Amino acid sequence: MPVINKVREKIKNIWSSSGFKRYFVNTGWLFFERISRMAISLFVGIYVARYLGPGNYGLLSYANSFVILFSAISTLGLDNIVVRDLVKDEKREL
Repeated sequence: MPVINKVREKIKNIWSSSGFKRYFVNTGWLFFERISRMAISLFVGIYVARYLGPGNYGLLSYANSFVILFSAISTLGLDNIVVRDLVKDEKREL
């Protein structure tokens, strides 16, 4: 039983620390933001789909898929190269 008491004491110390409380609060806010963004996106998507109808919503989805496809192809890791070059040259600033 002493091992269980040590584990309980350790957990109690972790829960009572201010660092863990700050971490927990910040993580909670991030989680809430993500869930609320998903819910709002769902309701806006439903509203747009009902407003446009099947034909126009399909056309919008088709155009959106092209934008996503070509934006992914156009970058092809260029952001990593830019960051690498900026970090290499210490004199450069944004």
